Amino acid sequence: MSKWFSTAALQLGTALTLALLSATVSAQSSRDATITEPGVYTIGDLFKNADIVAVVKVLSGDTENYEHAVYKGEVVKSFKGAVTGATVYFGPFVGERLGWEYFLFLRNAAKPLAPKTAPSSTSYGTIRYSEIFNQGYSSMESSYQCVFDGKEIAQKCDYGVRVCTDYIKLPQSISSFPTEESDPPFGCRCARKTAIISLLDTFGIPKE
Repeated sequence: MSKWFSTAALQLGTALTLALLSATVSAQSSRDATITEPGVYTIGDLFKNADIVAVVKVLSGDTENYEHAVYKGEVVKSFKGAVTGATVYFGPFVGERLGWEYFLFLRNAAKPLAPKTAPSSTSYGTIRYSEIFNQGYSSMESSYQCVFDGKEIAQKCDYGVRVCTDYIKLPQSISSFPTEESDPPFGCRCARKTAIISLLDTFGIPKE
């Protein structure tokens, strides 16, 4: 075997090795880049990343006319990006309860959302649409619960907000129940509604 051939073979082998290594790293990087949700957010960072933050009452839902579930809601209280009393359309996750209130952190879609087929009397038509993000953890159900601290029933029962604290971190000043020692399923706990409202109100106050 000539010296030139040995050198060429070595160079070719090195090039192939580098190409394979580059392709492996590139594929790994591509996979890593797509695995962005669910992420761990403080509730403050969730607020910053959302276009709309509001308490919304779910009025109706449509799982038939669009590519994914779409809900129609009324803004009960706005903290960012919406007006109280306004109608919002949001999705895409199935499971929101009609008539219930949710604390929603939403991102506005880049384009209006149109029905799969020609608009009908059963669809909302082409709508301005906003998305729940972080794999659904930016939607927080509000309901009456009897899980809070206190000796009396009046202290234990209150309106609360369901926060999945494995992914959404609350400040230490806000307690959530059951406590971490109880280890509830999926790490979702309940914080008092009044405490969450007060916290979100502070995020909306401009800093001087």
